[in-house]
Amino acid sequence: MAEVPVPRGVRDLMPNEALFRNELIKKIELVYQRFGFLTIDTPMLESMDVLNAKGAIGEDTKLIYEIKGDKLGLRYDLTISLARYVAMHQELPLPFKRYAIGKVWRRDEPQKGRYREFTQADIDIVGGETSASDAEIIAAAATAFDELGVSYTIKISNRALMNSLLDKFGVKSELHVETMRIIDKLAKLGRDKVIELLNGLGLGRDPVSRIDDLINLEGSNDDKIAFVGKITNDKSVEELANLIKFIGTYGIKGKISVDFSVVRGLDYYTGSVFEFVDSSGKMGSSIAGGGRYDGLIGAYGGRQLPAVGITMGIDRILDMMDFSNSPRYTYARLFVINVKPNNYQYALKTANWFRSQGIATDVNVSNRNISNQLSYANALKFPFAAIAGDAEEKDNKVKLRNLVTGEEITVTPQEALGIINR
Repeated sequence: MAEVPVPRGVRDLMPNEALFRNELIKKIELVYQRFGFLTIDTPMLESMDVLNAKGAIGEDTKLIYEIKGDKLGLRYDLTISLARYVAMHQELPLPFKRYAIGKVWRRDEPQKGRYREFTQADIDIVGGETSASDAEIIAAAATAFDELGVSYTIKISNRALMNSLLDKFGVKSELHVETMRIIDKLAKLGRDKVIELLNGLGLGRDPVSRIDDLINLEGSNDDKIAFVGKITNDKSVEELANLIKFIGTYGIKGKISVDFSVVRGLDYYTGSVFEFVDSSGKMGSSIAGGGRYDGLIGAYGGRQLPAVGITMGIDRILDMMDFSNSPRYTYARLFVINVKPNNYQYALKTANWFRSQGIATDVNVSNRNISNQLSYANALKFPFAAIAGDAEEKDNKVKLRNLVTGEEITVTPQEALGIINR
């Protein structure tokens, strides 16, 4: 077969992979609904004016997929679309809690855990009280991970606090953003490279030394908050302490760790920032992240509204959970087989009856013998097969075969329903 070109940074999913992905998304969505988040739908296309708005993406504008000639681009993330939406719909009741799950695109260099087309699951709260909203966002995402069985650590910091600390360290305000972009690369580049890059900004030996001490600070969360509280009395210190206290009320399973190296790469973050990292070590990069972006909605002509959100990286979570080895290939639990062509009408009626009873059911639609039909059912890992031959049709029964154990019994459809539902 001739080689078919496939774009770099995208991937096809096999039926078992797509099924696993859909079930995972469904579990996340149910958690978000349980927390009271509303759903909206925004286009996959956005105006380049929206995507390039000041304060939206910052240095990552080069990663936008632009549609030449139309002044449009594929959406970079779901947050910018939300900010544009809220700015256009000022009648929304506040606080506005929204969730969205969909694909986004970035002209990134593909590598492990990083794709050009990928799926994000977002929740955001617009117009809520700071620490309470931040805690609600973090706890909802944590609850979703708890239900997925994913072990995680939540790393928390605060961009406003970092700005105050950098001021105290003697870093000029015009260098704060670039300094934090470098700090954000600590996990990827390592301590020595980060120090080298900070020195390259011309910050001076003392500021770089104090930044290094801060982002590598050890101890308990209380110790870390006390440490920065001695340097600055900015209100963000109290916000950070309150955030940790509120999260503790939710009873989530993951560990919470104050980590001042977490500043997030996007320029629109203004307050609390946080990342979820995989505690098992299977995924080196973060599996979710977000923060407070109080100025973004105003960038699109809307009211200046406080806002906070988090993004879960669905593709990274799938890779971490080894979804390619998922054994389930089909939603159907029953495959109905016709022994001979003249039994097909009865087989079809039987399949439709099981469907009407809520059992996901497939039926043979090919001209093949019973052996090949059973091979097909086993290949797709159906748990049960219902065989319809002349004798079964005459007695209005089926031979129900358990395809896992090999046991077979002749029963009425109603009796088969009870067995399948056990």
